[in-house]
Amino acid sequence: MKYIFILLITLSLTLSASDKKKSADEIDYIALAALLLKDGNYQRADEALTQVNLEDKELDFSRFYTLKGLVLTKKSLYKEANLNFDKALKAGQEDLTIYLYIAQNSYKLKEYQHCIDALDTAKSISDTKPKLLALKAECFWQLAKHNESLQLLRYALTKFPTHYAFYKQRFYYLVSLNLYQSALDDATVYLQKAELNEKTTIAFIVALRKAKEIDRAISIAEIANMQYEKSAPITVLLAHLYLDKEQVQSAARLFDEASIEDRKYTKESAELFRRAKEYTLSLYKNSQMLDAKEKYKQKVAIYLEFGDYERVIATHDALERSGLLENEDMRYALAYAYYMVGDYPTCEAELKHLQRGDLFQKALELRKNMQKCQNNHWECE
Repeated sequence: MKYIFILLITLSLTLSASDKKKSADEIDYIALAALLLKDGNYQRADEALTQVNLEDKELDFSRFYTLKGLVLTKKSLYKEANLNFDKALKAGQEDLTIYLYIAQNSYKLKEYQHCIDALDTAKSISDTKPKLLALKAECFWQLAKHNESLQLLRYALTKFPTHYAFYKQRFYYLVSLNLYQSALDDATVYLQKAELNEKTTIAFIVALRKAKEIDRAISIAEIANMQYEKSAPITVLLAHLYLDKEQVQSAARLFDEASIEDRKYTKESAELFRRAKEYTLSLYKNSQMLDAKEKYKQKVAIYLEFGDYERVIATHDALERSGLLENEDMRYALAYAYYMVGDYPTCEAELKHLQRGDLFQKALELRKNMQKCQNNHWECE
């Protein structure tokens, strides 16, 4: 973080004066720690500070505790770091930059009010940094001070009107408050003016979907699907939005589009065409699947769906070769196809393999029906 260099420069300005007070062969461990810290050697800087004589009456404690706080911050020991920053302030440290470290450490410790207080103390700096205003707004939000958070973002946008990340941040807050129209307004501004990426766009759409604002989510997703025309994830997300509205055919065509962008969606494309009762397209997409087992499982489901039992039976040998008949659902599907074409002996031969409770009960029903048909042929006509 760049603030560390500001503090280190401030600290280094006093090094030469301090050095004159030491003998030529005496090591200034505070100066050494500052140099090591500047070079990113945090552990060695910490070790240097342990060599400092805290009994030295001429020791600059504000510099010592500031450096100690910086080292501990870099080591992710945020609570200990802030304790040392507090000691530095009590020892006379006047550089406001130290409060920015206290604020960020406090945020990581989830001490949100402490973070706000530190930013307020360094207001002359924090108010000039968009990221620090965003951090303060987030702290208000975490404390459930929603009005303060939204007011601060409103102020931030007047101060930094082209920092579009504020619109993104406020969007999530407004969605959680069920203020969907205002949220959509912010999303529109952000999507039109900010430098977008696919991940951020998806996040906007998902947030609206979670809020059950499906139509609003679709309006953004449709634009995004054209903007990121080769993005299968956005296409699939739009398809799921149409599924939320039970528009299966639209979802099927979107999955078909996504399967062209990424072949892993081929199975879902075929499945949705099946649900939409577009069986020819379903079988066409099924033929493009690479996983043989998954292909046969889905193909059998499609044939059963539109009642082509002869084709299910025609897959018998392929199902056996691929080991799919070890799956009792597939075994029952095959037995059902034999039942529907009136081949009761073969149906019974398949039913004998079933052991799972729910399928065993279904097998009993088929046996009862076959018995009725054998005793009274007219019941099966």
